[in-house]
Amino acid sequence: MIAIFLAPVYILLNVYLARWVLRWTGACHHLCGTKAFRAAFIILYALVASAPLTGFLVQSPYPLRQFLRQVGNYWFGWMLYLVLAVLAVELALFVIRRVRGKDFEQMQQVRRVQGGIALLLVCVVSFYGMAHAERLYVTDYDVTLQGAGEDMTVALLADLHLGYSTDPAYIEQAVAAINNMQPDLVVIAGDIFDNEYEAVPEPERIAAALASLDSTYGTYACWGNHDLSEPILAGFTWDTADENKNDPRMTEFLEKGNVTLLDDRAVTLPNGVQLVGRRDPARSKKLAAERLSPAELIGPLDATRPIFVIDHQPKELEALAQAGVDLDLSGHTHDGQLIPGNLLMRLLWGNACGQEQVGEMTSIVTSGLGVWGPDMRVGTRSEVVCISVHFSE
Repeated sequence: MIAIFLAPVYILLNVYLARWVLRWTGACHHLCGTKAFRAAFIILYALVASAPLTGFLVQSPYPLRQFLRQVGNYWFGWMLYLVLAVLAVELALFVIRRVRGKDFEQMQQVRRVQGGIALLLVCVVSFYGMAHAERLYVTDYDVTLQGAGEDMTVALLADLHLGYSTDPAYIEQAVAAINNMQPDLVVIAGDIFDNEYEAVPEPERIAAALASLDSTYGTYACWGNHDLSEPILAGFTWDTADENKNDPRMTEFLEKGNVTLLDDRAVTLPNGVQLVGRRDPARSKKLAAERLSPAELIGPLDATRPIFVIDHQPKELEALAQAGVDLDLSGHTHDGQLIPGNLLMRLLWGNACGQEQVGEMTSIVTSGLGVWGPDMRVGTRSEVVCISVHFSE
C-alpha cells in the first residue's frame, strides 16, 4: 500500500523532470519548442514513466508484460540519475545567478551547456550501468577461524532474483564460475526468486544449471524476503492471503536444482561443520511463521565444532556472534546496487558488503548475483564469492 501513497510524489516528480527536459531542449533549438515535438516527447515520456504501472496491470500476453516490466525497471535507474543531474544543474544555476547576476539570455546559454553535459552524463552512466550489471565477477575472501577443522572452500551466492530481468545463460555462467572454484560447499543466501514464479524464464533450464553445481558436500540455501508470491508494483508488494504467498513451485524448483533448503534448521556436514539456515524475518512475518532467535537456533549445537550460518539479511550480527557462530554468510543489501545507494547502505548495516569481524565471528556479505528493480549496477558489481576457510587451533 506504500506505493499508493508514493504515487502522487512519483507523478509530480516526473512532471517536473519532463518540464525540465522540455525547457532544456527548447533552449537548444527552436524546433524543439514546437507543439509537434513537445507533444511527441510528452507521449513518449508518459509511456515510459507509466511502464511500472502498466507492467503491473497487463497480465497477458507474457512478452508484452515482460517488456513493460523491463522498461519500468530500467526507467527507475534512469530517473534516479536524471533527478541527480537536474538537481546539480539547478544548484549550479542558482549559484551563478547569486554570484554573477547574469541576465536571461546568458542564463539560457548556461542552461544549454550545463543541461547538455548533464543529460550526456545521465546517458553514459545509465548505459554503463545496464552493461555492467551483466558482467559477472568472482570475489575472493580468505578467512581464518579459531578452533579445529579441515580447510575448505565455500562458494557463496545470493540475490539471484530470478524474474523478468534474468537471462538463463547468465545463471549458467555463474554456475561455471563456481564449479571452477572446486568448492567443498555451495550456499545460496536467499532472494532466489523475485516475488513471482511465473516471471522465471525457462525454469527447467535454470534448475538444471543449479543441479550441475559440483561440490564435495552439496548446495544449501535459505529463503530471503522476496522468496514468496506477492503482486509487486514499483518494488512494493501488495498484501494477499497468507496461504497464497508460500508458492510450492519455489520449493519444487529447489528440489529439481538439488538445493537443500535450511529453514531455521541445521545439518552437520561430513567434515564436522554445522551449517545453519535461518528464516528471513520479513518473509516469516508475512507468512505468520515463528522465527528462532540466534540463541535458540545455535544453543543445541556442539560449540566445539565449527558453526556456519546462512542468513539472508545481515541483521543480527552481534547476537549471532554471542551465540557462538564462526562464519555468517549473507546477501540482501546488493551493496546499494546504484551509487549513491552504496553510500547509504554503509549507514544502514553493520556490514553492508564485504568481510567484517564481529567479535570472534566473521561476517561476509555478498553484493549479489542478480539485481532488484533497475537492471543496472553503478559503483557495485554482480558477483559470486569464493571463501577459503582455514582453521587455527
